[in-house]
Amino acid sequence: MARKTKEESERTYHALLDAAATLFIRQGVASTTLGHIAAEAGMTRGAIYWHFDNKEAVIQALWERNAQTLHQAFHQVIEQIAPPDPAGSFRIAVKRLVQSVVIAPELGQIVRIVLHNVEFTEEQTELQRFLLAKKREFQSAMEAAFSALQQHDALQVDLAPELLAESLLCYIHGLIHSHLSPDQMRVNLERDGDVLLDLFLDALLVH
Repeated sequence: MARKTKEESERTYHALLDAAATLFIRQGVASTTLGHIAAEAGMTRGAIYWHFDNKEAVIQALWERNAQTLHQAFHQVIEQIAPPDPAGSFRIAVKRLVQSVVIAPELGQIVRIVLHNVEFTEEQTELQRFLLAKKREFQSAMEAAFSALQQHDALQVDLAPELLAESLLCYIHGLIHSHLSPDQMRVNLERDGDVLLDLFLDALLVH
């Protein structure tokens, strides 16, 4: 019986997250309440308050559940930088990283929510601190990747890994932001992502 109860709780948890993602994209985070999420999932308010204290907790849970592939991809960027072709392996890893947003619907969903539906203010909330910590993880991973590329003499430019990492992440952020734009897709990463990344990476990596 205890196992069944745990399984039911898991199903409820994920159903609430699915409902939240749908509403956040449809009407925005600010216009969505926990009550709305419960109703969308066909459940009582008590069900959602059992699992989540507030909307920020819901968004954090969505990120933890849906963005796992993104974290894995970032770590693969580092692991794949090795002879005989460190620059080529890095290029492939970055392209896979960006394509993961396109091919994994759940990942694209939470990235779109964070980029387009979450309000950021000067007074940092718990959610903002959480997302900033995730960003720093990505930054550190990319800095380590550029440090490894430098050690393998795989870069054309003599710039600090921190600057190179920030520049590439800004470029990737802009591509993904445009691709996931709710009003109009100005960039189609599925079709043009690799070519657009090559434009940037060709200036950095040895050929």
